[in-house]
Amino acid sequence: MTTKRILIAYNAPERQQRGREIDFISEADVLTQVNAVQDSLLELGHDVTVLPLQKSVQTFMERITRYRPDAIFNLVEGWLGESRYHVHVPSLYEMLRFEYTGAPVSALVLSGDKWTTKMLLDQANLPVPRGILCSEVPGRCRLRYPVIVKPAQEDASLGIDADSVVNNLSELRRRVAWVIQNYHQPAIVEEYIDGRELNVAILGDQIPQALPISEITFENFPEGQPRICSYNVKWVEASPEYRLSGASCPALLDEETTARVQKIALAAFRLLGCRDYARVDMRLDANLQPNIVEVNANPDLSPDAGLTRSALASGRTYTQLVGEIIAGALQRGEAHGYPRPAARRPVAHRIAIGSNEPVHAD
Repeated sequence: MTTKRILIAYNAPERQQRGREIDFISEADVLTQVNAVQDSLLELGHDVTVLPLQKSVQTFMERITRYRPDAIFNLVEGWLGESRYHVHVPSLYEMLRFEYTGAPVSALVLSGDKWTTKMLLDQANLPVPRGILCSEVPGRCRLRYPVIVKPAQEDASLGIDADSVVNNLSELRRRVAWVIQNYHQPAIVEEYIDGRELNVAILGDQIPQALPISEITFENFPEGQPRICSYNVKWVEASPEYRLSGASCPALLDEETTARVQKIALAAFRLLGCRDYARVDMRLDANLQPNIVEVNANPDLSPDAGLTRSALASGRTYTQLVGEIIAGALQRGEAHGYPRPAARRPVAHRIAIGSNEPVHAD
């Protein structure tokens, strides 16, 4: 294999995010991803350096230009604690004429706007729960209770907890007001499907492949507690929800249901224009009918994340997973005719988890 120069770009975690200290947990997880991806790329024989996106976007662009990578492994999930800015960063790569991993700008914009995604999926006859968008506290609601309330433009289950599932108009009004006040964005209200939580990981570009389905399990949850993949379930190891939830992969589903779920996930992947890797989250109702609740472009690539779990179940190693993702970006760069950078000695760094020290590609 020819050695390539790979730059891993990521967002330096911001501890203060609009006053929500706990949200730092999910943002800091990017450092785990950076170290794991770096180890795999080095194992594959590539030259690797890492570069954080901090306050100065101009400095970030200058360092990319000076390093001149063959491809960028894009792990940027936001900027200065705001996840919405992650959609702009690939535009910088394209302006500088460097190829990168993961979803293109258009797919990141669409998937980042959960309401627009929901409407597109519905218009394409792909199954989604009935829902409404609330930019203000609603006076009434024609959906069937219980319903779940979530921010319209966040990821990583931000803003989702046990109080997200409400049973009447009074609770709904309170929760919508909380989302608007704390996240400064509209709230999506959907009919709550009390069923199985499925994650469908997809790999590839021109010919995407659905991997074995992973299931989030809630059997140990106490009676009456909503069985949802909340922020605590995903990130807060000290929480009861984290300890009482689990994961199973491959999910125990019959062949027909498995094929239907994977077919729907692939259709959603293509519809939104995703690339390289993505995860489609669904709820399976009592009649084994899947409903798409989210399409995650560029999902978590940590060694213990759901996408990795599915990749391992498919027979891949973590390093093979990372290798397939970077191979797609390198192939696109060659197809676009981007010139190979002039030789230059790269610098590899190791990031201490919890550290926010800048790492330079100088």
